[in-house]
Amino acid sequence: MKSPAPHGTARRAAAVIAPLLAAVAGAAAVAPASATASATGPSLGSSAVSSAVSSAVSSAGSSAGSSARSYGTAVWAASNVQLVNRQTGKCLTIAGGVSTDNNVHAVQYTCDSHPSRRWDIWGYSSAYLQVKNRQTGKCLTIAGGVSTDNNVVALQYTCDTHPSRYWALGNGTAQYVEFRNAQTAKCLTIAGGVSTANNLEAVQYTCDGHPSRYWEIRDYYG
Repeated sequence: MKSPAPHGTARRAAAVIAPLLAAVAGAAAVAPASATASATGPSLGSSAVSSAVSSAVSSAGSSAGSSARSYGTAVWAASNVQLVNRQTGKCLTIAGGVSTDNNVHAVQYTCDSHPSRRWDIWGYSSAYLQVKNRQTGKCLTIAGGVSTDNNVVALQYTCDTHPSRYWALGNGTAQYVEFRNAQTAKCLTIAGGVSTANNLEAVQYTCDGHPSRYWEIRDYYG
């Protein structure tokens, strides 16, 4: 089996994410002050952001190759990708890598070829995207689904319509982007923010610009 594409190579996923980031940035530039958070980018509730990202998502399927594909009224924003933490270089996965049970915690782990290290990121015509594990078929969410406290653990759960099952792309830098929970507006990160150890839990935390709050959406070539 081939290894994943090395860091820095051209990736189809980047062709999809780039227009989404551009849409967010463009919407933030034109949105009224009430719809933006000055230090943290556009508010998740901004109709300007929703409209702009919806447009980008709608057009992605016809312009970004096999990483984006139509699925009924939905469009895959990125398929079969790894989410690699900018600070630690480890991949987001599900603890144990096989259970389909709800509430199994999300953790970081070496970016190997196991399917639990890969995700499908997709959404309907909105700014919100579901992040679905390739191995378990469950969606990334926040424990309990409502608390805005820092360090609430991220976990997998049935892909229902609760807002906490959805994520918005936040600020971006180079190939890295924030994942902001649509319910709590907190960023996906790794507990402690610095250790490269396997099996550290993923949690939500204030979107403060720390490198561990950013993720690379990396196409997987297996």
